[in-house]
Amino acid sequence: MELKDEWIQEDDVYSNPLLRLTLNGLKYYGILLYKSQPLKKLNCFRGVCFTASMLAFNVTQYVDLVQVWGDIGEMTANAATTLLFTTIILRIFHFYWNRARFNNAIKFADEGVRHILDYGTPAEKAIFWDNVGYMKRLTAVFWICALVTANTMCVYALIEYCSVPEAERVEPPMILRSWYPGGHKEENFGAIYAVQLYIMYVGQLIVPCWHVFIVSLMVYVRAALTILNHKLRHLDAYVTSGMRSGRLIRELKDPEEERLNARRELIIECVQRQRKLHEYTDELESLIQGPVFLDFIVFSVLLCALLFEASVTDSAVQVFIDVCYIMTMTAILFLYYWHANEIQHQSDQLSKSAFANDWYNYPPKVNRNLLVLICYSIKPRIMKAFIVSMSLDTFIAHHPEAGSGL
Repeated sequence: MELKDEWIQEDDVYSNPLLRLTLNGLKYYGILLYKSQPLKKLNCFRGVCFTASMLAFNVTQYVDLVQVWGDIGEMTANAATTLLFTTIILRIFHFYWNRARFNNAIKFADEGVRHILDYGTPAEKAIFWDNVGYMKRLTAVFWICALVTANTMCVYALIEYCSVPEAERVEPPMILRSWYPGGHKEENFGAIYAVQLYIMYVGQLIVPCWHVFIVSLMVYVRAALTILNHKLRHLDAYVTSGMRSGRLIRELKDPEEERLNARRELIIECVQRQRKLHEYTDELESLIQGPVFLDFIVFSVLLCALLFEASVTDSAVQVFIDVCYIMTMTAILFLYYWHANEIQHQSDQLSKSAFANDWYNYPPKVNRNLLVLICYSIKPRIMKAFIVSMSLDTFIAHHPEAGSGL
């Protein structure tokens, strides 16, 4: 298989302050490439091996699910990781199918960040670095939540195996429920545990990396829209300083004429930037709507299953694991819905920001493009996962529905 140029990123992309943490994780997994990387095909092969091993193990989970069908307790114990792994495997396949589009989305975000760092005003850079700090904190919290959940399961299974006498065990404790083709699980505990530990660590790598990757692209859109709002509110400051996105337009010799021309150019630039960001948001929505809609359906079922399991188990550690699972899945949904809501909010603010500047000091012909921007901003930019609106209202409504299902 020949690697296409649009699949390969520039080396500088992996040093992007907003994207580098998650991009380097995906690069290690084997689904992102960079130009100076040696043995690119071998890196792709590593990603295929990770994905194939997760897929093969996920099949054994479904075999086990069929074997315990009808036993609600056993089914709920198996359902959480089974469906969670299924959703992440489908996401990886979705990435492979739309690899060029995802790489173009990364390039657009990287170019936007570079433009802010190279040409942005101090206020624009301050907004950007605030979002970088926010993204780092968000990444740390989400990774901690995911790692605590997964590693607690790994350690708990090992401790339970070592501490509970064999005569008192119905079957050996495992990290995850799955079918083992050889039978005699007690005799093959070491091999089963090693396989499941490997799968868990592959999952711990790709699950947080993928979700934080998508969220980082959404945070970039939010930051870019916030900067655009700032520019619209302070158009006159940009004009009088002779700056446009940090670049000197010209020295203002004829105060009145040059001022009008500079303002007109600034407004046109803002309209063009708004259009590009909205097109990028539409493309991002198109890329994530399928997986997010699947999460909406699957996590509704899983929340019910985990709440049921936590209510019937006698193990405090198992209750803790269930609570961590619920927190992780709730966090995944919240991250998407919250940032989609933020994008909508910042888009809605554009018309207000345009109206908030000193447009009344300029003739109508200068502000004509500003009216275009205001009219274009009136329509809400609501991101959707097919029929489901990605907003806080949907997120808040989603959890009572899951509780009703229980």
